[in-house]
Amino acid sequence: MVGVPGQEVVAVATSDGRMVIEIRGPRATGPPVVCLHGLSANRSTWRPVAKRLSERRRVVLVDLLGRGESDPAPGARYDLESEVRRLDHVLTASGIERPVLAGHSHGAAIALAAAHRVSASGLLLVNPVTPGLSRPAALSALRSPTARAMLTPAVKLFRRPLTRYMLVRRVFANREAIPAGLVDRYADPYGSWGRAAGLARILSDWDPAELEHWAGSPGVPVHVIAGAEDRRIGPDAARRWAARLGGSFELAAGCGHSAPEERTTKVAEALEDLLETICAREQDETHDDQE
Repeated sequence: MVGVPGQEVVAVATSDGRMVIEIRGPRATGPPVVCLHGLSANRSTWRPVAKRLSERRRVVLVDLLGRGESDPAPGARYDLESEVRRLDHVLTASGIERPVLAGHSHGAAIALAAAHRVSASGLLLVNPVTPGLSRPAALSALRSPTARAMLTPAVKLFRRPLTRYMLVRRVFANREAIPAGLVDRYADPYGSWGRAAGLARILSDWDPAELEHWAGSPGVPVHVIAGAEDRRIGPDAARRWAARLGGSFELAAGCGHSAPEERTTKVAEALEDLLETICAREQDETHDDQE
């Protein structure tokens, strides 16, 4: 599929369903940037950042399975291993090599885990989920098919007020800064019974403790950005996570849980700095090999 000028939208078949990616910008400008959104969001999270970068950089926005335009097959699973396996397949099928993986919230967990499997160039982890984050007890009940069936109509019927509540109370530091149309962009994909049922399964499979398996240093440059007013992932937890991964840390003042949308310039600049660091390191390695 083809999108607007300078943007290509591609569907990739996987064993768990069809995944959609949006590709922006020129090809030959260093490592591509692959952007991964949060648990129940979609690729629109990263569009403000992509608009800042895509004149010079290749940027790939991913709709994770069951979110955005990516359609899941019945029985698809959403544990971290499954998410990483699908991402690996999509990147390989799309010819995307040595990317910088930029993840927001749960997307940061997927990015980190994927960096241990794919040949990544670097990591930008924004408002990152950490393995110490508590999983709400109510989500454990969703492991029951009966509980998921009961949640599905509520998700479908009340998706807009639920999304608005989350954005106002749990995501944005300043409710006045929520862009027009953002509630609809996040809520609309769950307007069908199948998608609403899929979200119930996504929530039931989500477990931050899975990250512990991939908690070692990925061996590439890592930069972490936290929101000073993030009510979901505290800045201190994000700082400790950056230190554990051997990465650098940056605090975004006046920012809640969606730095790509609340502090777009800061996130775009951090990606540019990371890309320049990677290119400089690769040039040094090439020079050393030639001597």
